[in-house]
Amino acid sequence: MTVAGDEPAPAETRAPRMIEVVVSVPTVVKALAIFFGVLLVFLARDALLSIALSLVFVLGFDPPVSALERRGWGRGKAAMLVLGLLVLAVFIIVVWAIGPLWEQIEEFVANLPGYVQEAKTSGFLADIDKGTEAFSKLQDLFASAVKALPETAGDLLGTLAGALAGVFQLVTLTFLTLFGLVAKPQLLRAAQELMRPQHAERVGRVQREVCEAISYTLIGNVVISIIAATVVGVTAVIVGAPSPMVLAIIVGLFDLIPQIGSTIAAFIVVTITLIAEGALPAAILLIVILVYQQLENYLIQPAVMRQAVELSGFATIASVLLGSALLGVVGAVLAVPVAASVKIIVREVTEGRRTRMAALREAPAG
Repeated sequence: MTVAGDEPAPAETRAPRMIEVVVSVPTVVKALAIFFGVLLVFLARDALLSIALSLVFVLGFDPPVSALERRGWGRGKAAMLVLGLLVLAVFIIVVWAIGPLWEQIEEFVANLPGYVQEAKTSGFLADIDKGTEAFSKLQDLFASAVKALPETAGDLLGTLAGALAGVFQLVTLTFLTLFGLVAKPQLLRAAQELMRPQHAERVGRVQREVCEAISYTLIGNVVISIIAATVVGVTAVIVGAPSPMVLAIIVGLFDLIPQIGSTIAAFIVVTITLIAEGALPAAILLIVILVYQQLENYLIQPAVMRQAVELSGFATIASVLLGSALLGVVGAVLAVPVAASVKIIVREVTEGRRTRMAALREAPAG
C-alpha cells in the first residue's frame, strides 16, 4: 500500500555491461612489426630509393645483356660491356660538350640584356613594354644575372663536397646495378624454386615482359630526345637563334620527361628566340617544333616504342608527377617505365577475374 506523498521505491538498476578487449600476443607482435617496419622504411628511405632505382636499371639493361649472353658471352662480361659502353658514352658527351656549352651559356647570358633592349624598340613587343615595362624589369634582371655569373661560378666550385657526394652515389648506383645484372638470373631462379611450377612459369613470363617494357621505354626515350634536340638545334642554326647548342640541349633534356617536357622546352626556346631575334625566327622555330611534335607522336614514338606498354595521358602525367616528387628529374624520367611495369603486373594479376567477368557479361540473361 502506497501512502500519499511517499515516493515509489526506485527500480532496480542494471549493472553496466562491461566490454572486454582481449589483445593476443601474436596481434601485438604483428602491430609492433608493422610499426618498426614503417619506421625502418622511413629511416632508410634514401637507400631504398637508390635500390629501387638500381632495380629499374637492372630490369631495363637485362634484355641487351641477355642478348649478348645468348651469343656466348658470360653474364658478367656482358653486364660489364653494356654498363661500360653507357658510362663511356656519357663521359665522352660530357667532356666534348661541357667546354663549348659553358662558353655558349656565358655568351648567351651576357647578350641577354642587349636582346631585351632590341626587343623593347622593335615591333609589337615595344607596344607591350609601353604599358607594362616588363622588358625594362627583365633587362635589369638579366643585367644582375650577368654581374652575378662569376660569383655563381665560384659558388658552384665551392660546392665541391656536394658534387663529390653525388659522384660517390653515382658510382655506388653503377656498381649496384652491375652486381644486380650479374646476379639477376640466380635471384629469379631461387625465387621460382619456392613456387608451384605454374606460378613460376607465370612469374618468369611477367618479368620478361617487364624487362622489355622498361628497356624499350628507356632506350626509346633517349633516342627520341636525341632526335628532338637535333631537329631544334639544326633549325636554330638556320633561323639564326642564339646559342643553338644550348637550345638543343634544353630540348633534349626536357624531352626526356614524357608528355609535358616537350611543351615546356618549346616555350623556353621560342621565348628566347623571340627576345633575341624577333618574331619571324621565333615563328619559324615554333612551326618546326609543332610539326615535329606531331611526327614524334604519330610516327617516331610508335616506331621506337612499339614494344613498350602504352599508357593513357592521365596515367603518364600522374606517374611523372609522382616520380618527380620522389626523385626529382630522375624520377620523372623513370616514372613511365615503372608505370608500364605496374600495368603489366596488374594486368597479369587480374587476368582471371577479367576472364570471369567477361564470361558473365556474355552469358544469356535469365
